[in-house]
Amino acid sequence: MKNRISVLAIISLLVLLGACSAQTSGKESEVLVKTKYGNITKDDLFKEVTSSDRGKELIQKLVYMKILEEKYEVTDKEVNQRLDDIKEQAGEFEMFLQKQGFENEKQLKEHIKQSLYFFKATTEGAKVSDKQIQDYYEQNKDLYTKVRTSHILVDQESTAKEIKNELKKGTDFAELAKKQSTDKVSAAEGGDLGYLSGRSQELDPTFLAAAMKLKKGEVSEPVKTVFGYHIIKVTDREETPLNEVKDQIKQTLMGQVAKPVQEILNKLNKEIEITEDAFKDAFKDVGPK
Repeated sequence: MKNRISVLAIISLLVLLGACSAQTSGKESEVLVKTKYGNITKDDLFKEVTSSDRGKELIQKLVYMKILEEKYEVTDKEVNQRLDDIKEQAGEFEMFLQKQGFENEKQLKEHIKQSLYFFKATTEGAKVSDKQIQDYYEQNKDLYTKVRTSHILVDQESTAKEIKNELKKGTDFAELAKKQSTDKVSAAEGGDLGYLSGRSQELDPTFLAAAMKLKKGEVSEPVKTVFGYHIIKVTDREETPLNEVKDQIKQTLMGQVAKPVQEILNKLNKEIEITEDAFKDAFKDVGPK
């Protein structure tokens, strides 16, 4: 079969080919590490990989990625665009990497690349119309909008109402923030929090929803969150036009109609030729059903 993939050829990437040859030919396996207590050979490494769950996962990953890389193309531009999207949504990027278990940006990019290959496999043939893209954009405009926000945070609702009345009389928002806000960091800046977007994940959702509803120059009524009562003011509002996020929305909609990953794995399994019995168990749980 033209596109069948030999698992044995894949495993040679781990320098396990020598181990396979040693086992089948009866020759002594090459020593990889020497100690005065004993040596580690390619046979030892081979047995460890083929018998452990982690080893089986590694075999699966190598095989499936080999097939997907032949079938689809993932460009550096696509990877970097997805990385930029993650950075925009993550807030503190280094903290995001740590929470997600990535040692560095390079490791995340490799994960993104692999995810994109599976995305292309699961969405192959999926169709999304311009109307669907337009409708999604209109229904989720907050995701593509940034608002520069200031706030005054206080402990009591009655205090928040008094501040709101002061603002109606024309009192300067920044001056009131400096004098009365319990958020001392933003108070020093006249209550300024910088730009927020509907994608912001580090903010209280009630606060974010209230801020996104305000027009430029508009001030909210008291908004209650776990931190207290906020008076929110939007000082600027920027909407990203549809043409700049059309491809991003298309990817989102295609993801909603993607085939199950298991279905793709079952299909890929038909293109795998297992030439070494030791590797058969690695695909036992993901075989065609």
